[in-house]
Amino acid sequence: MAAVVRLREGAALGVAFCLALLALAGSAPAASAGAQVEVGKARLTMPARGPATLLVPVRYPIQLSGRLLELSVSLRQPGRGPLRTWVLHERANSGALRLPERRRAFTFVHRIGLGGKPTRLVRERLRMNGRIAVRVGARGAARIEGNVVRGIDSGDRETQPLRLGASRRLCSTLPQIRIQPGKRVSIPLPVCGSEVRWRIDRQPEHGLARIRDGRLIYRAAARFRGRDSLRLANRAGQSATTSAAPVGSPVEVVVTQSSGVVVRALGDSVTAGFGYYDDGSLMPFTGLLSCKPGESPYDDACSSNSANRSNSGSAVEYAPGYGLANNVSWAAQWANAHGVTDYENVAISGSEPSEWAPGGAYYPTTKRIESEDPDYLLLTAGANPLLSDMLFGVDNMGCALEADILGGFRECIEAAFASARLRANLQKLYAELVAKTDATIYLMQYPTSIPSVALSYSATQLAMTGKLLNREIASVASEINRTRLQPVAPPHFNVGIDIAPVFPSRYSCSRFGYRVDGQSVQSEPAQDELEIDHPLSFCSGPAEGPPWVISGDTGIHPSAAGYAQMAAQVPAP
Repeated sequence: MAAVVRLREGAALGVAFCLALLALAGSAPAASAGAQVEVGKARLTMPARGPATLLVPVRYPIQLSGRLLELSVSLRQPGRGPLRTWVLHERANSGALRLPERRRAFTFVHRIGLGGKPTRLVRERLRMNGRIAVRVGARGAARIEGNVVRGIDSGDRETQPLRLGASRRLCSTLPQIRIQPGKRVSIPLPVCGSEVRWRIDRQPEHGLARIRDGRLIYRAAARFRGRDSLRLANRAGQSATTSAAPVGSPVEVVVTQSSGVVVRALGDSVTAGFGYYDDGSLMPFTGLLSCKPGESPYDDACSSNSANRSNSGSAVEYAPGYGLANNVSWAAQWANAHGVTDYENVAISGSEPSEWAPGGAYYPTTKRIESEDPDYLLLTAGANPLLSDMLFGVDNMGCALEADILGGFRECIEAAFASARLRANLQKLYAELVAKTDATIYLMQYPTSIPSVALSYSATQLAMTGKLLNREIASVASEINRTRLQPVAPPHFNVGIDIAPVFPSRYSCSRFGYRVDGQSVQSEPAQDELEIDHPLSFCSGPAEGPPWVISGDTGIHPSAAGYAQMAAQVPAP
């Protein structure tokens, strides 16, 4: 079955244990306060010979990961003007993103090489016990790339006495590297509070790296596009002072053919990432009643691109950065994989295709993103209201319950599609986006998910419904514009039982030899019920990692791990 967006009163809330748990649920947890830009204590490293280096640690909100940072630094003598001023523009390196990303902030240590004349001046002032200050200004929303991170507009400015001597574990952060496929880059190694002889502790997966003459040299693979990483560490066998405090430094690389790509995402909850809060945490099952979309207008509650944590509102409040930093939705994961920062995800959980088309409730938002001239549009739409009717409004599709998968079921579902004007609504939306933008439009289709509360239908019937919906999406796209509209099929989300003819059964983990579609990646509640119903053949899973479907909504929407599988199917920009 395709992932569903709108949850209605009905079978799900009619289950006794669901009601009992939901009755215990209090109000939705409060949204976490966003981190602010915070300048740390600047430290001066003064080698016996050569120029000095100033290390300035700054704590930034995670939403600024991968974006250009602006830092101004000046050396000052009390009562006089600045001796020297530097302005740095560096691309933030927050280390490898988690899945999902729960950090609210990261520390980036800026490096300022003073050069010969300022170093001599500082040496002289310090030798004479003179005072010298450093003034640091960090900006958290500089309009460097043309799109300010929504909701992050803080900055910090401090004047500090210049302190000599940094912790030997304090090292400058290498900015995120951006490079074209097959190209080579050479950058200075990090500077630390004590001398470090760097080595490559972990080689990159998609390129070659080496160290020569105090520089890191990286060459990207010719056919790769996406994120790569490696790690630097201090060499073994150094002096006791340095070896007692081992240090490491992550190096993040984005290999991309294009820079400055503009990406916008819209549609329903599969694009919005329903079931995750904007801080990357999962919605608990006890939050479902206060999170499920009610009657329109929807407020996109409990979705990874939304700051709302309750369906009590009538207006959407999008999360800072539209959920890019939490790395949950397939749209966000695709953008992060390719270093996209000019990104907005305006999808709304519960919405239907007609609401984004001309005359719909969200058409003003559609017009706005069209006016922003996106290079890529990412879209999932079409499941509502059909599959929610099927799951939680059984009377509307009683014929499907009575039909065999090989006789009558397909006709019943297709009649429901026609009744809901699915094809006409998709045509209207797709034609609008093709006519009003020059974007490449990726239409993510729906993965197979088997909710634990919807087993009035067989798993095969649910999987077949999703397959028919995806076929309709592809058919309309081909009719409107087969070049600009590109359907993207998710990988198969294994159910763990035989669901032929929807998907072949070629895998077995049964001592009786029963064959199934593979090790199940469905939610834990769904797997429990599937095992009860198919005790001899069910094959649990996943083979590795967490399930690809969340449990908090009874097993409907993909998890961050499931979205990662979907994002991997989208071509690189």
